[in-house]
Amino acid sequence: MYVKHIELKNYRNYLEVNLDFKNHLILFLGQNGSGKTNLLESIYYLANGRSHRVASSSDLVNFKSDYAIIRAIIEIENKENLFEIQIHKDGAVKLRFNKLYIKNKQNMFKKLAVVIFSPDDLSMIKSSPSFRREYIDGILAKVQNDFYNIKSRYQKILIQRNSLLKSASNNSLDKLCVKNTFETWDENLAKEGSKLIKARINLLQSLKPKFLRYMNYFFKDSKASLNYVFSWERVNFGDEDEKSGNDNLIYLSKENISGEDRSKNSLTKTGLTNDSFNNKEIIYNVFKEKLNYYFKKDIGVKSSTIGPHRDDLLITLDNKDLRYFGSQGQQRIAAICLRLAEIEILVERINDKPLLLLDDVLSELDIERKKLLLNLIKNNFQTFITTANYDYINDIELKNCQKFFVEDNSIKLFKK
Repeated sequence: MYVKHIELKNYRNYLEVNLDFKNHLILFLGQNGSGKTNLLESIYYLANGRSHRVASSSDLVNFKSDYAIIRAIIEIENKENLFEIQIHKDGAVKLRFNKLYIKNKQNMFKKLAVVIFSPDDLSMIKSSPSFRREYIDGILAKVQNDFYNIKSRYQKILIQRNSLLKSASNNSLDKLCVKNTFETWDENLAKEGSKLIKARINLLQSLKPKFLRYMNYFFKDSKASLNYVFSWERVNFGDEDEKSGNDNLIYLSKENISGEDRSKNSLTKTGLTNDSFNNKEIIYNVFKEKLNYYFKKDIGVKSSTIGPHRDDLLITLDNKDLRYFGSQGQQRIAAICLRLAEIEILVERINDKPLLLLDDVLSELDIERKKLLLNLIKNNFQTFITTANYDYINDIELKNCQKFFVEDNSIKLFKK
């Protein structure tokens, strides 16, 4: 996968930009706030149909215009393809692939694979579980054709169950019709939820050894671990923890924060063992049982307190939960290792190499770790890097690198 040309019109701070890329390594230099990240964002949008920074696509349109255009020529499997996205101020988005309009967004966005490294990745380690779920679900959306539909069905059922919980009262639960209604929704929630959980666990089995190998690459004398945590293994959690990452989340036992011991022992608390990972029926039965067990709590808080929408990933280094006990540097490297593992998964599953976007990440690493990371990437992938540090290009050998200077809402080849 290789971007040969990109054109932006009325996109963010750029009224009109046309760039040709001739190298595997592209560096954008410029002061903070000059618009370097906007360039990477446009490439990310081409692959995902959304920004990694804002929720509304209309925010991407230049304030002086009613629409924005992202257009790119991208080589996939030795064939040039034209991608075009038109974003309107009212939120409407039109897609064209090789000059033909595309109605099904998934058909277009699954053609490209992009992995972005950004300072915000730190949230995957230190913030709420929603960031870690988004990470693993983002990979699944690229490598499993039916994952989007599975997650969508689960979320629709969850919304219906939560709506019923809000309208129900303790007095009404004695009525047979109400009980039967909840049983039906619980059955449907467990059915679709078990598919979602199984997809995540299957992916984690492939992802985990890759992540651990990279962690060992950066932390040679330390031992890391990555494990899936079911919502019913978590206690003292609520909506505020999910949204803001408050430090009031703990796990049920010491095994849960003790590396490999946890993966061997803690799942037996829910009736699941390592041999159950690929057994959707067992996951379904346990999920159904837990829905029944926590039903009174759900009625009390008017929300579904367990399910894959509350699951988490536990990342440890030397048996310590990195979320609470890791240094900023350790957390940053762990986030990078998650992205590196993601790259490997995509290479294996899509039979092509993804595009890499490094948004001011290397500047936060020491010189040795910068070199380690670039050594892993080398010329294996087309990589776009942003930095505001001009001395940075002298610290590291960037061979065959095409450099651009970003200033005053324009981009020029860097000739320094």
